[in-house]
Amino acid sequence: MALDFSFTPQQDEFRAFVADFAAREIKPYVREWDEKGILPRPAIEKMGEAGLLGLIAPKALGGSESDYIKLGIAIEEIGRVDTSCAMICSIQNTLPNLVPGWTDEIRKDVVKGKQLVSIATSEVEAGSDVSNMETRAEVDGDEYVINGRKIHVSLMPGADVMGVTAKIRSDDGTDRITFLRVPSNLPGITCEEMPEMGTRSHQLGIVDFKNVRIPLDSVLGGQGEGKATLYARWNVSRCLSALNALGAARQVLDDTILYVKKKKVYGQPIGMFQAISFPLIEHYTRIESCRLMAYKGLWLNTLHKNAAREAGMAKWSSITSAVQAIYDCLQMHGASGYLKELDLERRYRDVIALTFTGGTINVMKLTVIRELLGKEFMGISAA
Repeated sequence: MALDFSFTPQQDEFRAFVADFAAREIKPYVREWDEKGILPRPAIEKMGEAGLLGLIAPKALGGSESDYIKLGIAIEEIGRVDTSCAMICSIQNTLPNLVPGWTDEIRKDVVKGKQLVSIATSEVEAGSDVSNMETRAEVDGDEYVINGRKIHVSLMPGADVMGVTAKIRSDDGTDRITFLRVPSNLPGITCEEMPEMGTRSHQLGIVDFKNVRIPLDSVLGGQGEGKATLYARWNVSRCLSALNALGAARQVLDDTILYVKKKKVYGQPIGMFQAISFPLIEHYTRIESCRLMAYKGLWLNTLHKNAAREAGMAKWSSITSAVQAIYDCLQMHGASGYLKELDLERRYRDVIALTFTGGTINVMKLTVIRELLGKEFMGISAA
């Protein structure tokens, strides 16, 4: 039979390995990272040692050359414990391996957890609409000179190298968006942290570029192909964001089921009341459906097929479902769910961050409209 929804024994074994790793090396420290806004460098190095940062990297660079399904499993299981570390794992796997132009030295260090790469695309007037950016790179001899400001830069301050989008004037006089490899310690770069509601150990920063010079060979993905390069990565990373959210929701649902079996009111467990049990069943159903969509998207990417539609559908449906599931579970715990002691409020804060990464929920719907109806039906002039 060609259709098979089961994981292989090797994939199940890997899932158990990641779950054990996350329980030992991440879970005990998550609350401290959240409270102090700490970028978890030791945990990142441990992920590197465990092979979790090089899952799709070439073996010649220290990776394991696995497929996207295995990467999805890792993100889902880490997401069960900490959304931030799952985000970090996703970025370090996809950015250096799905965007050409990173040096072998950088990629080897990323696999080991010795260097961190980040992505800098958003600006005050250019979020989902990357074409509206004002950051520019001018050619000066054998160098680019970058000027501009980026916001919502992942893992900053902290990342060692950034992938920065900038407009470059082409020979025909038009501006082309180009993706550039920029070390974060260069003269002219300053950074300040942007305090966040959740995923506080993932960190976001404001990065200013003032006459920052990089060699002309620092282009990622091809001259003038920055937007296309981002889209190619998004078809994978959006599925991973979905699984990150679903991992968090599944863990919260599992924990809540144990709770409603024990918590009693009027002499019986609250799980006996359909006002409690029905929502739990509904959420489990939605989560399982969304998981299938996310893994289908990764499977299509593995086959080198266009997964833009599946990635868009998986991201918006998975994350909105996860947010609602965690919120309802928090309500089932009553006032105790609002307290930091149970960790539910952190899981809720964290998973909301995924509604913005790699494109907002409504941008995901526009992506699906483009695939199903055509870009002329997206309702925006710059489709």
